[in-house]
Amino acid sequence: MRFRENTFAKIIISIIFLLIPIFVLYTLSIRTSVTVIKDEMNSLKYKDLAFLSSEIDKSATTLSTLGFLLSEDVNIQQLQNINLIDNAYDRNSEKLRIMERLRLLNVAQRWDTQYSVLAPASKQLVSTNTYVNYDLAAVKRILSPDWSYKEMTIQNIKHMRFVRHIVKPKSKAADLENAGIIVEISFPVEYITKDLDTFKLAGKGDPFMLSEDGNVILNKSSNKEMAGEIEDLLKTDSLILTGGSHIVSIRGDDYLISMAKVETLNWYLVDYVPMHSVLQPIVKSQYLFYGSVALLLAMSLLAGYLLYRNVQRPIGLLIRNVKRLQEGNYAARITANPKNEFSYLFHRFNDMAAETERLIQKVYVEELHRREADLKQLQSQINPHFLYNCFALIRSLARLDKKESVMRISMHLSNYYRYTTRVEKQTAALQEELQLLQSYLEIQQFHIQHLSYEIEVPEEMLKLEMPRLLLQPIVENAVLHGIERYEGDGLIRIVGWSDERKHTIRVEDNGSGMTEEELAKLELAIREQPDDNTGCALWNIRQRLLFQFGQEAVLRFERRAEGGVAVSVSWPRGQSE
Repeated sequence: MRFRENTFAKIIISIIFLLIPIFVLYTLSIRTSVTVIKDEMNSLKYKDLAFLSSEIDKSATTLSTLGFLLSEDVNIQQLQNINLIDNAYDRNSEKLRIMERLRLLNVAQRWDTQYSVLAPASKQLVSTNTYVNYDLAAVKRILSPDWSYKEMTIQNIKHMRFVRHIVKPKSKAADLENAGIIVEISFPVEYITKDLDTFKLAGKGDPFMLSEDGNVILNKSSNKEMAGEIEDLLKTDSLILTGGSHIVSIRGDDYLISMAKVETLNWYLVDYVPMHSVLQPIVKSQYLFYGSVALLLAMSLLAGYLLYRNVQRPIGLLIRNVKRLQEGNYAARITANPKNEFSYLFHRFNDMAAETERLIQKVYVEELHRREADLKQLQSQINPHFLYNCFALIRSLARLDKKESVMRISMHLSNYYRYTTRVEKQTAALQEELQLLQSYLEIQQFHIQHLSYEIEVPEEMLKLEMPRLLLQPIVENAVLHGIERYEGDGLIRIVGWSDERKHTIRVEDNGSGMTEEELAKLELAIREQPDDNTGCALWNIRQRLLFQFGQEAVLRFERRAEGGVAVSVSWPRGQSE
């Protein structure tokens, strides 16, 4: 039924047109609210993140300032001349005073910081960590004039720490032996992690720190997978260089990503919040409105329900089943009983479909019987060819009293007829066909001494189904008409391959070959019904291919540049798996 003639559709369209203005106005209102909330969220989130960034920056700056003060302290500079003190007790007392000063500085700070003072001239070290030993080579490896994120080994345990060195006077890593005082300040990542955890408790975000070279510090309950995706996104889009807040899409969801740089550490503080959690109240209100509109629409549709139930639904059911019948589904039936005028139409439709199905089934069964009879007749024509040749060869070998050869030929012949006399199935796996060809070629090697053969078929093709005894006549022709008349060493190659469209088996020989005229004549002969004066083996093969695989199956002949003839059998994929 055409759309403009559908009465029920006209009623529905009228109701929809009444609701469209209300729907559009409310949608515009929701979008305005969402925009305002996003702007406010961007501002507030960035302010919170900037505050935490400034706190971390202040702590790191304070530590740097204290480090400079230590490097300028006259008492601490005495460490480089401590070896000049003769009394061991006085030397130890001096080191203890320096250590106490370092500990007092550490207690006054928000983070538990490790202060270490090295004097290369005296090879002395004073540190707030009693497990640290004097190791100038280790200091050279991690020497950092600015704050750096390094791996440090303390008491044979590796830790990731932020570290900075102050050298007085300034020296490069290669000249540290000549430096006066080296002040090393470091603190563990755990304190950054605690600040991130505290920040996370106050909001809905998931903060972490990120450096430009790819290092990441996560809070303890961080979503590592999501943090990794955001890190890749920031590096790919270069958003990390811009700072501020951005709304990006990850896995189909929008996230508000805020970034603030910790200038002293040269790291970025990153936080992200899923927008759906922020906009959840508005989304609920939106759903409530849409539900109200849907309820109003449902109540409006109630007026057209009787029309739909008694007219529109039976007509739609009839149209769908007519289309199914048109598409070839002759089992289509209408089981509904509307108890009105449509009942008569439905019963008549079912009678018509049943009669059509019965006639189609009858024709189909008759066609199957005809094809089965044709296949059995074609097979009965192919089988005698090989039998006659084998009997002639066995008789010749018996005259020469070659009993072993006769026994081998008899074994191969019995294997062949054990396979060919199975009539319960007209198809076989390609592997069985190849085993049959191998038995045939083994027998022919007794008759033709200069014959050899190769079979190269991929393992994935061996289970393909194909008509029985399809390849044997092709190989037989290659032996009798190609190799037997050839004076040199004869070779039969059977190869197979598959591509996206078809499977192919190719039988090649290097025998006497055929001219272009002979090949053209052969191509014409296999397309015409054979008579008593022409052979029927190749014609049978082509007919069986067409019966089994349809018009896309091909039997092709071609001359080989090396000599001989190649025969290819191709059939479409999907019909033999």
